[in-house]
Amino acid sequence: MPRKRVLRLMREHHLLSPYRRPQGSAQAHEGSIGTDSPNVLWGTDRTRILTSDDGYVLISIAIEHWNSECMEFHVCKYGSRMAALEPVAQGVLSQFGSVACGVARGLALRMDHGTQYTSDHFQNQIKAWSITPSFAFLHEPETNGIAERFFRTLKEQAIYGHAFRTLEEVREAVTAFVERYNHEWRLEKNGFRTPHEVRAQAGLADAA
Repeated sequence: MPRKRVLRLMREHHLLSPYRRPQGSAQAHEGSIGTDSPNVLWGTDRTRILTSDDGYVLISIAIEHWNSECMEFHVCKYGSRMAALEPVAQGVLSQFGSVACGVARGLALRMDHGTQYTSDHFQNQIKAWSITPSFAFLHEPETNGIAERFFRTLKEQAIYGHAFRTLEEVREAVTAFVERYNHEWRLEKNGFRTPHEVRAQAGLADAA
């Protein structure tokens, strides 16, 4: 009998261990994840793309919740904790001019509960920059919705319908899309302005 069917039948008849069930009361997402100013809350997430020669490759991003700007991205073969940290590190460098201890004080980082993000390496490094970890609610993907929505747009516009052979082809496609998205993509949440326009009209330098 298929494993999933066995689990379903056992669940329906209350035969599963109680430790397999989420413990405690669920947290409901009822507020907004947008911010009124920059460098208050960023999001990070990753997705994978299949290539014919290199197999699956991973795209990791750091995204600004204020104007939905893609701060930085990283395309790699293996989803290590170092690879997950890379777009955040590059975003910190571009926004704060340094990766010194305490440089990003006041910034929080929204992420899911993946092992890369919960690793000691990842958590210790963002805390060294004085970034506050902000974990998405379990079973509430909308609490990391800025990153999720960016990936949906990326896939619809630059990934689906394309046959990628190598990691480098994926990197080129993502690079071109991020440039176009930050400078040309008019978002409803921004009053139909691009992320770059919102940043420029706030009198801030372009991050991308």
